[in-house]
Amino acid sequence: MKTFIAIAIFAFSCSSFAWTSHDPAAKEYSFKFRMAGQTLELKQNAGSYEEAYERAAQQCFNFFKGPGKVSENRGLDIIDVCANPRS
Repeated sequence: MKTFIAIAIFAFSCSSFAWTSHDPAAKEYSFKFRMAGQTLELKQNAGSYEEAYERAAQQCFNFFKGPGKVSENRGLDIIDVCANPRS
């Protein structure tokens, strides 16, 4: 149940970027996520770091979650990894 609530909050907060307008002075931001021996590197063009981070975190979650359901512990691990990108 905790996982469902955490995922719902995470997904809702990350979906808000769809309503923002794109700044013509967009900058490229890089994010690196590591989990269980896998590394995911994402580059996002956005007007602010926060906007780029939200997009990257959502893509990170979808990448590590994969298709289907995940256990509560794995879901929390994925959220932790995606909330704390490496530099």
